[in-house]
Amino acid sequence: MRKILLMSSALVVLSGTAGAGCIQTPSCSSLGYTSTSACEGGLKCPWGNAWFCNVGGGGSGSNPDYSNCKIGDILYSDMSCNSNVVAPKTPIGVVFDTTNGLAIAKDEFANVPWGAVVEDVSGVQNSSSVSTSAADWQGFNNTKAMYEADKSGYNYPAIKKVLTYSTTGTEQGQWYLPAAGELQAISTNKDTLNTTLSKIGGTQMSGNYWSSSEQNSGSSYYIGIGNNSSSTGRKIAKNKAKPVINFGSKNKTDFAYNNGGTVVTCRIGDILYSDKKCYLGGMLAGKTPIGVVFDVSRRTAIALESSPSKMEWGGYGTDIPGITNITDTTQAKQDFSGKANTAAIKAKNSNLSKYPAAKYAYEYKTTGTNAGDWYLPALGELNTVYSNKDYMNYALSLVGKKDIPIEWHWSSSEYSSDYAWNLKFSDGHVFSDVKAGYNGYVRPVLAF
Repeated sequence: MRKILLMSSALVVLSGTAGAGCIQTPSCSSLGYTSTSACEGGLKCPWGNAWFCNVGGGGSGSNPDYSNCKIGDILYSDMSCNSNVVAPKTPIGVVFDTTNGLAIAKDEFANVPWGAVVEDVSGVQNSSSVSTSAADWQGFNNTKAMYEADKSGYNYPAIKKVLTYSTTGTEQGQWYLPAAGELQAISTNKDTLNTTLSKIGGTQMSGNYWSSSEQNSGSSYYIGIGNNSSSTGRKIAKNKAKPVINFGSKNKTDFAYNNGGTVVTCRIGDILYSDKKCYLGGMLAGKTPIGVVFDVSRRTAIALESSPSKMEWGGYGTDIPGITNITDTTQAKQDFSGKANTAAIKAKNSNLSKYPAAKYAYEYKTTGTNAGDWYLPALGELNTVYSNKDYMNYALSLVGKKDIPIEWHWSSSEYSSDYAWNLKFSDGHVFSDVKAGYNGYVRPVLAF
């Protein structure tokens, strides 16, 4: 039954005769003024300090009631909801699920990678197909698991964006990245939600949005808002991120993002520092970045820059003792002997004057490394770098370096006495080219 709020003072009846009486002041609680604290846009009881906060449906405080909320309702900062704009209340989102009390934020983030490293996140259950991902409604738990996996936020940019988002009435850590099932419900109601977003000055939804549902170490699910399509993409790809809140429970992840400093097992895409360790975080104060990890099992990293100019491989007409000639492309991609290959070239020509590519890589050095520590990668190593090129480039951007040039790069793998293998970073194409007369870039590699 709808309660009628009496806003006037008690009516006092006066009479000129003895026995004049008054009507008893009604009870605040009996009229619906049940809140003990003030709330934005609420009504104060005229006879006390109690408040009525359920204006237009929804609730507030520690025991919210969202049973009257509808999909497309405005969510306000006091966690109440209404289909109309209610002044002076502050709108912060739009309801998309009334069973669980879920709402999307007014705002969103564009061009955000899901993850910056190749890693299977512990605590996030992998979904093997689009159909199984649609059953995932654990967005808050997924987001929390990713935060626990990396408290710097560097490795999961989309998570950092939503966890650090806040509004009037909400704190950082209450918003999360929706799971695929939640995002599917958002997409299904896109038109209704966009209409309300327009009412409150929010960002209209369109395009691809990341979910917090994971397929495997390298891919996660995203939803195409508008065509309601679900697909998987490489975690390093850039999509939109839409914060979601459970306004029924107002779950909160207690966190404090730091600037790294915790030593971790190195992962593909991690920055390698001069102390030969990988740390959580991007640029760490007091630490010098020297490379980016591209192979965890072999503990190898590329230099932060390619050679400033192209050069010959060198030694045309000379077969290097100690380097096995490989004429098959597939087999050449299995060569991970760059360190040994470079050493064999140096054994053939001690000052490497005849082998410019190997010379540049061998003599390359940084803080914490010396000449001879770096080497000319074999084709298998170079191909692994290419396979993780997007992760390499993202890490390079964090330390202020340019992307790997989309040009041919020499490997230390030999095809014959006249030819050596190289790889083009625009498309991953490999080719055996003449050692003299053809110029390519060199990207030194370090085994740490």
